[in-house]
Amino acid sequence: MHVTYTPEGGDAQRWDFNPGRVRSAEAELIEKRYGKAWDQFRADVQTGTMKARRVLLWHLLRRDHHTLRFEDVPDFYTDELLVEHSVDELTVMRDKLAQADLPDGDRDQMLAMLDIELAEAAARGEVPEGKAPSSSAA
Repeated sequence: MHVTYTPEGGDAQRWDFNPGRVRSAEAELIEKRYGKAWDQFRADVQTGTMKARRVLLWHLLRRDHHTLRFEDVPDFYTDELLVEHSVDELTVMRDKLAQADLPDGDRDQMLAMLDIELAEAAARGEVPEGKAPSSSAA
């Protein structure tokens, strides 16, 4: 997923965050700070839970500022932290949703929303991992 933090009056900072590539010691620190299991943290970040997103920002800022305390993470406006899914993540979600046991109308509505997000990701110039951009995109 892509995380962009743009504080009011400041420069944007952008990170690519792959929850599968977090070291166990870091994941344990995140669990301790968040107060829930790693998998719950991951799900809560994706669903927009603000505490989870604040902990995520703390984790990302600590990559450059190793001694940053959670208490020192800026009190940001909710629209200053943007979490976007990558094309690969959206594709996996769409595939799983297509197989989910849901009423057809609900599934169709959710698939349409994911298709919009996939189109937005494509408009940002993202391509699925392992694929080169087409020559027409250049």
